[in-house]
Amino acid sequence: MKKTLLILFLLFANISCGQVISKTQLESDFLEYSNLISKREYEKAVDFMPTDFWSVYEKNEFLTKMERVGKQMDSISINNIKIVDVSETINSNDKKFRVIKYSSDLVFDSSKISERVIDKYKSQFGIENVKIDTINKLIKIKNSSHMISVYDNGLEKWKYLEFNGQSISKIYGIETWAELNKYVR
Repeated sequence: MKKTLLILFLLFANISCGQVISKTQLESDFLEYSNLISKREYEKAVDFMPTDFWSVYEKNEFLTKMERVGKQMDSISINNIKIVDVSETINSNDKKFRVIKYSSDLVFDSSKISERVIDKYKSQFGIENVKIDTINKLIKIKNSSHMISVYDNGLEKWKYLEFNGQSISKIYGIETWAELNKYVR
C-alpha cells in the first residue's frame, strides 16, 4: 500500500512539475518572440513559429511581407509587452494549443493624424486605452490581443502564431479554430 501511494505521489509530482516547466517555457519564449517582432528581427522570430505554418506559407515570401509591413510601421514603437492570461492546454486534431492574451503599448507620432482617425482608434481600442500627448505629439494606445501557442512534440517547445482565424483554419482546420476561438474574450 505504501509503495502504491509513493508511486502515485511521484507520478503526480512529475506531471505537476512538467506542466509548470512547460508554462514557464511558454511564457519566456513568448516574451522573447514578441520582443524580436517589436525589434523587427523577423529572421530570428520565424524560428518561434509553428512548423505547420511553413507547410502552408513559403518562408522567404512571408519574411519579405514582414519586412514590408515593418517598414510601413517604422514609426510605431511596441513597448511593455505583458502576458495577461494563458489558457489551459486545448487538445484539438492531435495537437496541443494554448491561447495567450497579452497587452502592449503602441506609441507613434500623432502630428499627421486627423481627428477622425484618432476617433477611429478610440472606437477600436476604447477611449480609456488611447492617450494623446499634445506636447510631444504622440499617441499611446494600450493594445490587447491574442496569440496561440502550439506545442511542437519533436522540439518539445511551444511555438507562436498571432490569433488569426483565416491562418488558423487554413493550417489546423475550422474545428480547431472554433475550439480556440472559445478562449478569446
